[in-house]
Amino acid sequence: MNIPPHSFLALVLTLPSQGQTPFTDLTFDFTEAAFGTGTLTGTQGYNVINDTTGAKLTADNGDLQDIFITTSSSLPSNATGAYANAETVAGGGLRSNHGYNNSFSSTYATGAPDNPGSLLSSTIRITFGNHVTLSNFETDFRSLNTRGATWEYARLAYLKPDGSYFSSTPVIGDHASWSSATNPLPSWDIGDETAGNGASGSPSLGWFVTAANDTVTGVGTSQTSSGGNGSKEALTSTNGNSYLDYADVGLASGTAIGGFEWTVYVEDTRGSSNNPSRWTATQEFIRVTGTVPEPSSTLLIALASLSVLRRRR
Repeated sequence: MNIPPHSFLALVLTLPSQGQTPFTDLTFDFTEAAFGTGTLTGTQGYNVINDTTGAKLTADNGDLQDIFITTSSSLPSNATGAYANAETVAGGGLRSNHGYNNSFSSTYATGAPDNPGSLLSSTIRITFGNHVTLSNFETDFRSLNTRGATWEYARLAYLKPDGSYFSSTPVIGDHASWSSATNPLPSWDIGDETAGNGASGSPSLGWFVTAANDTVTGVGTSQTSSGGNGSKEALTSTNGNSYLDYADVGLASGTAIGGFEWTVYVEDTRGSSNNPSRWTATQEFIRVTGTVPEPSSTLLIALASLSVLRRRR
């Protein structure tokens, strides 16, 4: 029987896929060629996984984009010079730059009170293409909850396959209310801070916070000073290792996820005599396990047959 090539191809394309190709512990530190270096805006996609073999790519092979990075920020309208942006940097890392670029007196109108409480945020969301399924995701950071004249802290969230959170966003509140909320220390705290000085750990399913608030001292006075770094600002000693994984946020092994989101906040706790306060926080790597679609062996044979038919015409 002589089947027209276009009809044969239409038939072939209806054939089902035969399975999934697994990949295990693929690690990306953002030095990969696909990521480049420079400022990130909106959503950008990256082709970093071979969708046939599940291997990490060293160059774009023309198949689907696998990882998407979305950046967003929120800046207080009353704080001149407040900023937040994100970038991939030479040498590796996905970095947020954030803070208050001006001195207190140049940030606010004359007569502004000490500890104005202005809040900025910088959010980076990492998701994956619909063809990628994930069953494990590990990551590490530095400088999430660093000492200084303003209060820097962070919330980290694993995402469901549909992009939603596994539980409601943890409430932290301002510097003063967080001191009250962490005295006594909450049961989920795994940090080294003492009661009333913030807390770090997983307050609810899928979430981790690094939120010591004794990183700044003298709040409410005309000049704040640096305290100590938060004990989990680099995720050291979190349940037996020093990076973030399922065990740190209460997820069962093998749980399907759709991505990961992290947000760094800076509350302006400065006084009238303080200088600018500038910060960075860096995601150092991500390590993923999952699957990509395996090409249908039937489809490949059929396409080869179609090629032969075409050559015989």
